[in-house]
Amino acid sequence: MNKNRKGFTLVELIVVVTIFGVILGAILNMIKPANNVYHDADATMESNVIGSGLIDYLDDELRYSTNVLVLKDYIGVPDVSTSGTIGASGVTYSNCIVIDNNNLRGYSLKNYSGSDTDTAAKRMGAKGCIINVGNVNTEGLNFNNSAVARGVDFYDNYKFDIGASISNIEEMRTLDVSLTAYQPTYENGSYTFTKTKYKKDAAVNLTNININEGDSDSYKVRDYKDFSVAPDYVTYPQATTAPAGCTAQQGKYYSLDASNTYTYIFYDKTTVSSSKTYSVKFIYSASDPDSTLRGKQIDTKSVKAGTVYKTPPSMPSRTGYGTPYWVDSKNNVADFTTGVTINKDMVFSCVYPPVAPKAQFNVTFENINGSTFTTTKVYDGDFANDPGIPTDMDTIKQDFVKWVYKSDNSKGLTDVSITDSSVVFVPVVQNKHKVEFKLNGSLINASTIYVSDGQYANYPGATPVSSDADKIFGGWVVEGTSDDISTKVITSDTVFEATFISKPTNDLYVISSIARKINDGEIDYDITIQNNGSDVVKIWSLSANVGFAFDQMQADWRLKIPNDKVCGFTTNNDLNNPSNCVFIPAGGTVTVTLYFKKYNDPKYTEDLSKYSLNPSDITVSKVQ
Repeated sequence: MNKNRKGFTLVELIVVVTIFGVILGAILNMIKPANNVYHDADATMESNVIGSGLIDYLDDELRYSTNVLVLKDYIGVPDVSTSGTIGASGVTYSNCIVIDNNNLRGYSLKNYSGSDTDTAAKRMGAKGCIINVGNVNTEGLNFNNSAVARGVDFYDNYKFDIGASISNIEEMRTLDVSLTAYQPTYENGSYTFTKTKYKKDAAVNLTNININEGDSDSYKVRDYKDFSVAPDYVTYPQATTAPAGCTAQQGKYYSLDASNTYTYIFYDKTTVSSSKTYSVKFIYSASDPDSTLRGKQIDTKSVKAGTVYKTPPSMPSRTGYGTPYWVDSKNNVADFTTGVTINKDMVFSCVYPPVAPKAQFNVTFENINGSTFTTTKVYDGDFANDPGIPTDMDTIKQDFVKWVYKSDNSKGLTDVSITDSSVVFVPVVQNKHKVEFKLNGSLINASTIYVSDGQYANYPGATPVSSDADKIFGGWVVEGTSDDISTKVITSDTVFEATFISKPTNDLYVISSIARKINDGEIDYDITIQNNGSDVVKIWSLSANVGFAFDQMQADWRLKIPNDKVCGFTTNNDLNNPSNCVFIPAGGTVTVTLYFKKYNDPKYTEDLSKYSLNPSDITVSKVQ
């Protein structure tokens, strides 16, 4: 300081200013980081509020949803019918949430401004939002019915990356949501979104479809398909063109470019937990034509809250009344075709509307000889029912074919609508063919049978016995030929004669007779084996040569032997099974049954009755 004058010198002032500048710079350097910390904390808190709000939105919207379908990373827009179905599944959905990570927020809205730069968020390029599309079950997936969840401004200037998938937690189904928020950063003249400010994974518990109760449960996750892993555009086809009248921005959703992917969550919306159930009763109306039924209960069901019920009891028709319908407690007609939403205990009454009685006409059915068999009454415009076979038909010698219109034999019962009482029907019958049997040149009158055209004759009665003691029965053949009964198709009157063959003499036992029976797709051969020796013979194997390969037949040979003759306790035994056997006492006989049966295969059409078996075809093995 100048001692001669008051004040500071210039040098002193410069020094003081410099010192204060250094101090101020130090203070500012301390304030800037603190300011950055403040803004960073503010952004973290703000993005947390936004992200949590979006997850809460999904939870509120989907917690009680039903019929959930999730299509992840789907290219373009699914082709949804105006009734809310996708593809051929037939399942309807009322709402759809679209997760859009590709476009500026608001692109789906019909009132989008048309400018991509009129807000700070747009100029920065902030993308990612949740879109809710309503009226899916009446207008399909129409973006004109869309809204941005929480509103466009709710997302501020952050970019969001949102994902969704379906998981099982024990027996529960959850919608797993991942959400990441990025803060805009200005670098080199443009904004980038690389700074993560909020990241959250959450599970939305699908309350109404927690436990998988199988096909009986109408509440279920219909499907979850990740198209980035296993695309299936056959089951879930794409809309190939944008609909008429959509905005330029809405049209971008329909692009089939591989990068144009979205996650679609289709669902039926309800705000009621399925743990709540209501009673649904069905009763006869108070005006029911049958006074004893009025007000009586038909059925009652316990139905989950929110169910769209479509299956009332099926009610029989009543003569003189129209198609029955259902009304609720306020006498309003209940439309079970589209379904009735059950959100309270409900009672439905069945109403039979009376109609003007229809005229009835007499329809006459004649016997073969022209006499009247029966007369029935038929309502105007209806068809006559089959009254049965005429009384003068010989059921042993004739087959009933059908009833025909007397005035035009080309028309049957279902071809003639009854409009007056002049209609007469007559029977068509077909005579069976007479089949006779000869033994030693003489007819066996008691064995005469009648066989329908195109069928086979069965063995008659007992096995024939030869007048020659050294011969046994060999089979039935058409008289004068070698055509066996089992191969002969009956197309005319036919005579069969018995043939005999010499008895085997090289063993103690012989096949004394074979009788064939046909029982409902099974041929039984009762084989009588005689032991001519003085010792007990134990037989354990029979083999048969029937002239065809078993491995080419969808059929099965089995052996049935009497309980009291079996070594063991089963009566249905495989052929050639040594553990099962037959004892024949000395001088005695035993009858076993060899049977040939179809497999249970609807494709099998082989006619078993054409196969025959003769004593010469049988080989018996024994164990003494």
